[in-house]
Amino acid sequence: MRHDETVLPVGGFLVRAYRAGAGAELVLLHGGGPDDARRAWEPVWTVLAGRARVTAPDLPGFGGTPLGATVPTLAGYAAWLGAFLDACGIERAGIAGRSLGGRIALRAALDLPDRVSRVAVCGARTRLIGRRLDGVACPVLVLGDAPGRDAEELAAFLSPRAIRDR
Repeated sequence: MRHDETVLPVGGFLVRAYRAGAGAELVLLHGGGPDDARRAWEPVWTVLAGRARVTAPDLPGFGGTPLGATVPTLAGYAAWLGAFLDACGIERAGIAGRSLGGRIALRAALDLPDRVSRVAVCGARTRLIGRRLDGVACPVLVLGDAPGRDAEELAAFLSPRAIRDR
């Protein structure tokens, strides 16, 4: 996985993130458990970074990022995501999330609609996602498997052209 690893101050705490590519902004959110950004997105990193400016943070409480003052709820993580976008200088982005990251992405689409251009949810229990789509104004792609299996579909949905067409 070719990337620049960086540490950014967000809300008074340092966040480890990985960046690569150029073009429209795409933020990748990993799942919970032992996941971190690098491991979660490695199967599709090269494909996505070839089509967009990809940023993948370690969520607060995971990988190289302390929980800090982040409230560990979907709303708390969505608020943190807004602060993270500010720290990166990102006004608007496509957001892809695996499992917990997908639920955070959907919450952010509801809470920060001007900042989220589209959402892709990967590796989530799709039967639970439908209830969370009410009120989401941007396009949403739900992939039941891990992102590696559907890399091209995910990349096409999150491509700079698709994001600009929104």
